[in-house]
Amino acid sequence: MKLDQVGSFLRPKILKEARENFALGKIDEEQLRSIEDSCIRDLLEECDKAGIYYLSDGELRRSWWHLDFYWGFGGIKKIKKEKGYIFKGIETRAEGIEIESKIECNNHPFLKDFERLMQIAKGLKIDTNRLKLTIPSPSMLLYMLFIRGGKNTEFNYYGKDFTKLKNDILNAYENFYKEFAALGGVYLQLDDTSFGSLCDYEFCALNEINADDICEEYVDFLNESLKTMPKNIMSAIHICRGNYRSRYVASGGYMKVAKKLFGELRVDKFFLEFDDERAGDFEPLKYINDQIAVLGILTSKTNESPSVEELKARVKIAAQFLSPKQIEISTQCGFSSTEEGNEIFTHSQWEKIKLLKQVLSELENEGFFS
Repeated sequence: MKLDQVGSFLRPKILKEARENFALGKIDEEQLRSIEDSCIRDLLEECDKAGIYYLSDGELRRSWWHLDFYWGFGGIKKIKKEKGYIFKGIETRAEGIEIESKIECNNHPFLKDFERLMQIAKGLKIDTNRLKLTIPSPSMLLYMLFIRGGKNTEFNYYGKDFTKLKNDILNAYENFYKEFAALGGVYLQLDDTSFGSLCDYEFCALNEINADDICEEYVDFLNESLKTMPKNIMSAIHICRGNYRSRYVASGGYMKVAKKLFGELRVDKFFLEFDDERAGDFEPLKYINDQIAVLGILTSKTNESPSVEELKARVKIAAQFLSPKQIEISTQCGFSSTEEGNEIFTHSQWEKIKLLKQVLSELENEGFFS
């Protein structure tokens, strides 16, 4: 079994300082990029040494896990909002998106970032087939526009022509997939908080949405997008409940969306959160067909961690609903979905990775995956 990871890692102090200096005009873009490259090189080495098989740039070049990607599309611009996104006990920075013209993908900056990642990996003699890129899912953009962004989010270019909006989103993602594959990319992870929010009854009531209808619409929309993904790309989706400075948005088990989401979505891997009681039980796993379920059994939000035996017990309970051969493990989310990062120590981040590696090794030695 290969140890995977959700994607984001805490930003090093030197990188945070470089961003501040860039914003103040004290360093130029190339100097910032050079510091980013150095931090990513260190991260790749550390992850490789820790036993993580699939590697990413840790999202170190980003401010947000999702908005930076959307800002890279033609037709979508960055805006300052009156209010940030509301999490449990905290409000985020007030930034968002506005559609000002046709959504399209031409020379997306994430592709240049991935090229640099590949060059860094080659310099470290790391197989580039181990690299993955994390991006927000296509359906996440619909969620941002019509639900999470508020009813009055601006998308005046499309008016009420939702069909054209959806088609342009699909075309933009298709172009991104193809350009990613042309670079030699083989693993794309789609990150998504919409389905996690649909599991929360309070969230659905507050936003006056029918979870069943939205789930069906989003799964079908995602499948349309996945049809256009080159066959050599391994696809994954991370079903998240929100992660900002260790706070969350939604609670509730996956059963509310499981039959449609797990039973019909055509991805190769599901990254799922199972770190505490807020995540519900493992029974929804019974709807997964032949895909891999990466069980997020360890929180990335706090410094504390359960024992190896407790984590192994969680995995064994999950195996009551899914073949052990379909199980992998990870933390429940990234460590730094935004540049602020979760409120944990850097050493805790690596202790958690080490703990997961130990859990994996002991389960393998017990013949659990055989």
